[in-house]
Amino acid sequence: MTPLLILALAAVLILLATRRAPAPDVTPTETPAPTRPLPDDLLRLPEPARTRAWALLCTVHDALRSEPADARAAFLLRQTLSDYLPDTVRAFLHLTPAARAQLDAQGQPPETLLLEQLSLIEGGVAEALRHDHAAADRLLTQGRFLRERFGAAGDLRVRER
Repeated sequence: MTPLLILALAAVLILLATRRAPAPDVTPTETPAPTRPLPDDLLRLPEPARTRAWALLCTVHDALRSEPADARAAFLLRQTLSDYLPDTVRAFLHLTPAARAQLDAQGQPPETLLLEQLSLIEGGVAEALRHDHAAADRLLTQGRFLRERFGAAGDLRVRER
């Protein structure tokens, strides 16, 4: 390569390395609205929904910390924490006065609907946690079977003829 070609390639490389990507064209409507953390939203709920939602949040959080063995239960618990509970709470909190009036006129008070939805989530979480207990129950059942089959630990010695 000629020195002139090397200089030209170096110049191109320097230009490419220092060139900035154009800023994305973002209009105000495309900017996602910041979401509030779920605990802040829970504090804004009326009683008794606030207490039930907090209890549900704690139950799910504790269950996930113990890492459920059942994959379906773990998935449902993660979805409850990331989507189901936050979406339910935010749907209630974002009701407009007109929407509240419409629901009341239909005989469906928003607070009652919120409690019903929390009950559905609670039931799903309880069912998921019961499935996790099934694995423990199987182990206990196997232990009882083995005790019945082979007797106490002291009875396992070889008998002489």
